Amino acid sequence: MRKNIIKIVFGCCIVLLFLHCKNEGEKDNFSNSNTENEKSDKFYHYSIWHAFVNKIFEGDITAAEVKANGDIGLGSYNLLDGELIMLDGELYQAKEDGTVVTPSDTTKVVYANATFFDVDDSFELESVADYETLRKHINRKLASKNMFYAFKIHGEFKRMKCGGLHKQAKPFNDGLDILIPNRPIFERENFSGTMVGFFCPEFIGDINASGYHLHFISDDKEFAGHVMEFEARNLKIEIDEIHEYQFVLPQTEAYKQVGFEKEFQYKKQ
Repeated sequence: MRKNIIKIVFGCCIVLLFLHCKNEGEKDNFSNSNTENEKSDKFYHYSIWHAFVNKIFEGDITAAEVKANGDIGLGSYNLLDGELIMLDGELYQAKEDGTVVTPSDTTKVVYANATFFDVDDSFELESVADYETLRKHINRKLASKNMFYAFKIHGEFKRMKCGGLHKQAKPFNDGLDILIPNRPIFERENFSGTMVGFFCPEFIGDINASGYHLHFISDDKEFAGHVMEFEARNLKIEIDEIHEYQFVLPQTEAYKQVGFEKEFQYKKQ
């Protein structure tokens, strides 16, 4: 009789232990799921647009830190030494002479937008005559212009016009209001690639570039930069609606002392 009681008690303990482990596993799965969802719905932003406009051209984060906060993104490297493009977790650096290189993880970044891309909506376009036409098509798909959005847009490009930035040296004499209108421009025809970027609502003010901001990288990784104009076909447009915004301020002495006299925004759409 005593042996039977011991067997029953032991069996009950095994069952309770199994149920406890199962519940803990479900909790962990729920926690991990929540973490992944929160991770994919965050707009990471290093520095602020107004500082970038006012000649803050040196940052204190690295390429590795940008990759830790997203798998698509855009921005610029220290001293404006190339446009930053991130696609599928890989960073690229479009230099002022038109070459494209892969930066080391220790390369310093002065400005960055990034997110872990999670497709909420997508659609395709057979033919797109220009940038303005694409914006109009996307505008009709957006649930609200009061939200943030990330984009991944792949296609075949009859022509693509990209802008870069001239590398700067101290003392910094010109801000973006001078440098962007005088930027180096690169053009290429009949090839394929991907545009990545963001839409920020008008209320973002001087914190970020409002409206659409896209960077580009070709499939062969030999052509990249800030998207200025294009003509394309067979575009696949993927959209990620973002509800959480995080910006990280530089800790450099230059940022702490900067005045915000100058203003500049890309053409708002």
